[in-house]
Amino acid sequence: MKRYLWMTALLTQGLYAYTQTTLTGMVTDAEDHKPVPYVSIGVTRTPNGTVSNAAGIFSITLDNKVTDNDTLKFSGIGYQSKALLVGELKEILKHGPLSISLNRSVNQLRQVSVTSKKGHVKIVGYDKNSKLFGLGFYASGVGSQAGVIIPISHPETNLENVSFYIVDNPFKQLLFRVNLYELVNNKPGNNILTENIFLHVDDNRTGKVIFDLSKYNLYFDNDVLLTLEWIDAQPSAPNTRLVVAAAVFGHTWYQQASQSAWTKKGTGLGLSVKTVY
Repeated sequence: MKRYLWMTALLTQGLYAYTQTTLTGMVTDAEDHKPVPYVSIGVTRTPNGTVSNAAGIFSITLDNKVTDNDTLKFSGIGYQSKALLVGELKEILKHGPLSISLNRSVNQLRQVSVTSKKGHVKIVGYDKNSKLFGLGFYASGVGSQAGVIIPISHPETNLENVSFYIVDNPFKQLLFRVNLYELVNNKPGNNILTENIFLHVDDNRTGKVIFDLSKYNLYFDNDVLLTLEWIDAQPSAPNTRLVVAAAVFGHTWYQQASQSAWTKKGTGLGLSVKTVY
């Protein structure tokens, strides 16, 4: 009998019967004023979060627990984060849609010397192809993410590809963002990427998905957390869901929504990475 664990706490947002506030607007680049797509937006450590779309436009509905003194945080890869008071944004919204500008970040990944010498290959993470146990990703969970720790045992270990196994896929198109986080006291810290890495899945695809990471020159000396962030899904009906193979044992780190608190779950999302050192 198939067993699926529907990660509703991770990938859906609650329904509230009380007063809600919806903030809408666009995120732009402070330098060239162009829209910034797929920015993570949310009230820190709460389930109130979303992601701007391909045109930089966002709409976020805040539940009744969010006050004017809470802050809404905007984080984009390659940009400095910005946090603004909810009350201040409400006042601005009275005069029209919000316009949020982000400054570019100057952070860079550590440069390494790439040689033609072939190293040792090791598959890490949870390499699962079983159809009997899976984790469910709901279409309504935009901005949620889940992933596993990638152990790094040798200096300058390169992440060559990431793979996972799709058990059930009713979607014509899916868009994930691959994220990499440093670990601080064995917990997720800052995103250490300097550019977006998008992973597309089309045409109701099922089975093994292998995504090439080699062109991004991802070299690390320490353990990192690799996640898949749910960016977009078509069709977007709230109850439509993707099922990815998982390990009964292991651990998954997840966020329910953009900027929400990280939680550790005792089930291993079936993500594996080919590493070379």
